[in-house]
Amino acid sequence: MSGIKFTTGTVSAVDEKTVRVRVRLPELDNLRTAWLEVLQRNTQNNKDYWLPDIGEQVKLLLDPYGDDGVVLGAVYSQIDRPAIASRDKRRVDFADGTFVEYDRKTHVMAVGGTLQTLILTTQDTVHIQTQNATVKASKLLTLDAPDTLSTGNLTVQKRLTYQGGLSGDGGANINGSLDIKGGIQTSEDIRTAYTSVDNHMHSNGNNGTPTGTPI
Repeated sequence: MSGIKFTTGTVSAVDEKTVRVRVRLPELDNLRTAWLEVLQRNTQNNKDYWLPDIGEQVKLLLDPYGDDGVVLGAVYSQIDRPAIASRDKRRVDFADGTFVEYDRKTHVMAVGGTLQTLILTTQDTVHIQTQNATVKASKLLTLDAPDTLSTGNLTVQKRLTYQGGLSGDGGANINGSLDIKGGIQTSEDIRTAYTSVDNHMHSNGNNGTPTGTPI
């Protein structure tokens, strides 16, 4: 064990398939190591995967000859600094500007940056349980499902447009005008404020007497 060396180097090559890297060692005249495995959290039932970038500073353990060893992880340097400074946060920043962050003090998780598409795939059911939820889309929000069920009241603050017909039970209360282009079919009477379609009469018929109800 006395021959094992703990040192710092920079990654010079990456093998994504075997999850190994080669490291250049400044302490040894920039000598390159053999291919070294990168330490992972899990590799059997749960599987973790990460690799440092070329040029990234890492800590590693080497055998006395530099032929075998393991990369323990990446470390910050004077040039590469962390994106945040908080003991209550855990954060991952990607090279394209996307980030994932959780604050255990405020209980807030943030996903943002340059993220363009978020895909959640499951074989069964997704449950989201919270007091309030807001989904804000700058252009279009699409709910793509054969059926959509709202178990509570639904309020639409702007125009409601439907395609394919409208059906329902329980009646409808509308405050404001109703503009319908096309016919209306109903199994019961239609009443305005003063007139019934089925039972209305005109006061002055052909002979000057009130007419009967519509036939």
